[in-house]
Amino acid sequence: MPDFVTEMKKEFTMGEKEENIRYAIGSAAAAAAIFAPLSYPWKAVLAAVAAETILTGIYGVSPIRQLTKAA
Repeated sequence: MPDFVTEMKKEFTMGEKEENIRYAIGSAAAAAAIFAPLSYPWKAVLAAVAAETILTGIYGVSPIRQLTKAA
């Protein structure tokens, strides 16, 4: 009998290719937040995007994916 928690975790984890894409998007957003001549609200948005994508790439689990699949 398969373990329920293991099966649920498989559904929400991501592959290596998706992790690399998230690292690239996060790095680009972080660079834009640091170096682009933008106003502070836009820098905050880019920093939030960078943090979310890099952290989900590191941990391999996306909270947004969990919310969309749970509904």
